[in-house]
Amino acid sequence: MPPGMTERELGIRRRVHRLAEFYRHVSVYVIVITALWCFSIWNVWDGTLPNKWYSYWAIWPTVGWGIGLITHGLSVLPVWSFFSQDWEDKKVKEILAKEQNGSPK
Repeated sequence: MPPGMTERELGIRRRVHRLAEFYRHVSVYVIVITALWCFSIWNVWDGTLPNKWYSYWAIWPTVGWGIGLITHGLSVLPVWSFFSQDWEDKKVKEILAKEQNGSPK
C-alpha cells in the first residue's frame, strides 16, 4: 500500500480504476461496432452481398461482444453486486475467518 493511503482509499481507487476500464471498453465497443456495421451495410448496398438478413454479418460481433460488455458492466457497476469488488472482499474475509478458526473449507 502506498504511504499515506488508507485501505479504504485504496479500495475506492481500485473501484474507480475498474469503472474507468469499463467506460473505455464501452467506447471501443461503440467505435468498432459502428465501423463494422457501416462496412456491412456498405457491402449490401454496393451489391457485393445479397440483401438478406444473413448478409448483415455485423450482428454476430455485436451480439457476442455485447454479451461480454454486459457481463463486464454487471461486475463493475453497482446495479448488481454479485461478483463485484464488495462481493470479492466479503468472500476473502469469510475464507480468512474460516481458516483462522481452523475449520477446513
